[in-house]
Amino acid sequence: MKIFVLKETNSDARVSASPETTKKLVELGLDVNVQNEAGSGSNFSNDSYTANGAKIFNNVSDISSADVVIKVNKPNEDEIANMKEGTILISSLDPYNNKDVIKSLKERGITSFAMELMPRITRAQSMDILSSQSNLAGYKAVIDATYIFNKALPMMMTAAGTIAPAKVMVFGAGVAGLQAIATAKRLGAIVSATDVRMAAKEQVESLGGKFVMVEDDEAEDAETSTGYAKEMSDDFKLKQAKLISDTLASQDIAICTALIPGKKAPRLISREQVNSMKPGSVIIDLAAESGGNCECSKPGETIEENGVIVVGAKNITSTISQDASSLFSKNILNFVNILIDAETKNLEIDWEDEIIKGILITKDKKIMNEEFV
Repeated sequence: MKIFVLKETNSDARVSASPETTKKLVELGLDVNVQNEAGSGSNFSNDSYTANGAKIFNNVSDISSADVVIKVNKPNEDEIANMKEGTILISSLDPYNNKDVIKSLKERGITSFAMELMPRITRAQSMDILSSQSNLAGYKAVIDATYIFNKALPMMMTAAGTIAPAKVMVFGAGVAGLQAIATAKRLGAIVSATDVRMAAKEQVESLGGKFVMVEDDEAEDAETSTGYAKEMSDDFKLKQAKLISDTLASQDIAICTALIPGKKAPRLISREQVNSMKPGSVIIDLAAESGGNCECSKPGETIEENGVIVVGAKNITSTISQDASSLFSKNILNFVNILIDAETKNLEIDWEDEIIKGILITKDKKIMNEEFV
């Protein structure tokens, strides 16, 4: 059975298979084919792939013989056109925002899996690309902020005087937010965080952060059964905005990580609130591509608003691509493992498995989830 690893075409430096996972895919009985220089952005050479049993291919047309195709991001039209009917595609598809791509996959007869829809269950943790990539995003957001911020983060006592510690506020205490809290705390900052889920309070405080949240009845029921934040009422948003305004004005750095699957990112920082911050303050908005938690952020751009630097982060994990690729490729490998029969080395997919059902997008020229029609 042939599996093809495509090179990303949208300037993303990540790759969906590392030399390490390539070796394990070969051990599973797969004929692994890696596109020329697919791993170069993550410091994985062609030689490192061939040394672990892979073949190198040059042209997208070569995937016409693929049984399985893996990518980091959604395929383009040329890639879809070169896949044969029945090919299995495993990647991040962002199906809420790419219905044209989903339609093309359906019409081509591709069986597609969107890895970012992985159910939040124990058995699927090792396949969860959102967690693995968000963890790195939270870390890198703090590192990027410290690079831009023109002061030190920790308290420093010197003969010339004392430097006060920087104050960092994190919006959203999911995987990215918790890593941002931990990273900022390790660097010596005073850290606070906010989230609509009351359950996050204990996690924030366990990392040494102060939890900032309106505590009322609505806050007690602010999490879905799958562990994501719910959309909150306008009244709650007003009360939370007032509390945030009072806190944000004294902060040096804000890291925005709040996302709601399938919807625009919640607006958490208004332009007025940005203007209340001190000149030289920094905002890193990891939700910029989904509409932004900050009103001033623009995807892929760094702007200055009344002396405050606002970074609309775009694909931040690509800037830490070697580790991001290593983790992403392990997520893919662990998913492929449940598709392959260990004895026959052939595809043996249990279509009733809750993992399979949870991330299956197209099959047999049908869209399997009405949300994406």
